[in-house]
This record gives sequence, structure tokens and C-alpha cells, in this order.
Amino acid sequence: MTTSSSETLDRRRLSAWHRWELASLAAPAETATAEPDPQALAAAREAAEREGREAGYAAGLAAASTERAALAALLVKLSASASEHEQRLVDEVLDLALVLARQLVGEALAVRRDLILPIVSAALKQLPQSTQRIELMVNPGDLDLLRGFLANVECGSRCQLVADPSIAPGGCLIETEQCGIDVTVPSRWRRLLAALGRSDDWLEPA
Repeated sequence: MTTSSSETLDRRRLSAWHRWELASLAAPAETATAEPDPQALAAAREAAEREGREAGYAAGLAAASTERAALAALLVKLSASASEHEQRLVDEVLDLALVLARQLVGEALAVRRDLILPIVSAALKQLPQSTQRIELMVNPGDLDLLRGFLANVECGSRCQLVADPSIAPGGCLIETEQCGIDVTVPSRWRRLLAALGRSDDWLEPA
């Protein structure tokens, strides 16, 4: 059977159209995509949360440490300030007490001249029994009182009273061949202040 040239051409055209149709309109092959692993996602989420908690905890510890150090420094400062204020208050109270005591002692000695007697008695007891010469220098206003007192003292016969206006009432200087004893008011006052850590001089009350 003989095939005409027109039929051959039509077949060629048809074949070309089919090839183009198949090549152009056919659905592309699907690419396989892996589904996410739920366990891997959960593990990643848990790791991220754990890291976040650890980072937050570390930041909190650092902040707390800083605040604790600042608070400790503040407490030290407040303690030092309180101690300084307390010491200043104690000093002021002591100063006031000493002023009042000095005023009261001066007034008491002026009113009660017999307060000198236990002072002189205690001083005489410190002397050695072998002491032969005892010289008592006192304020002129205390002479008569001490004369009556020495008349009843064992060593009174060995005592010689000397009036000394420079000695304040209530005080006495004792001299012997072995030693001397200063029981004047200013001397006793300085010893009292030394025990309190002070060094103020005695001033006669106004």
C-alpha cells in the first residue's frame, strides 16, 4: 500500500503535537518532603526552655548577690553611724554629769565642811605607823574642825595643822618625813576624771 506524502506530513505533525502536549502539560513529579519529628520538636522546645530557665536563674543570682553586697555595705555604714552617734551622745551626757557633779561637790563642801573629815582620816591611815612628823595643810576655814577631829585620832598628837588659803575647802595636803599625800579637791577630781578617760581641771563653782 502506498502512502501519500500528505499523510506522512500529517503523522509527523501529529506526533510533534503529542510530544509537546506530553512534555508541556504533564504534572510535575512530586518531591518527597520529610515530616517534622514530634519527639525532636519536643526535645528542642524542652532544651530551649531549660536554657532560658538556667539563664534567668543565673541572672537572678547575680542580681541578688549585687543587692546583698549593697545591703551589707549599707548596714556597715549605718552601724558605724549609729555607733558614732551613740558615743557622741554618751560623751555629751558625761560632760553634763561632770558639770553638775562639780557644781554639787563645790556647793556641798561649802555647806558641809565636815566632809573633809573622812578624807583626812583615810589619808592618815595610809601613813606608816612609824611616821613621827605629820604636817596637814588645809584651808583656814577647816582648821577648827580638824583640831577637834585630830584630838580623837591615834596619831593626832603627831599632826601639825598649817593654814593655807591656796587650798580649797574640803581638801588637804599631808607631808611627812617619808612621803606626801595630796587629797585636795582638784587632785581628787583629776583622779576621778582619769578613771573616766578625761583630763579636765577642777574649776571652783561660781
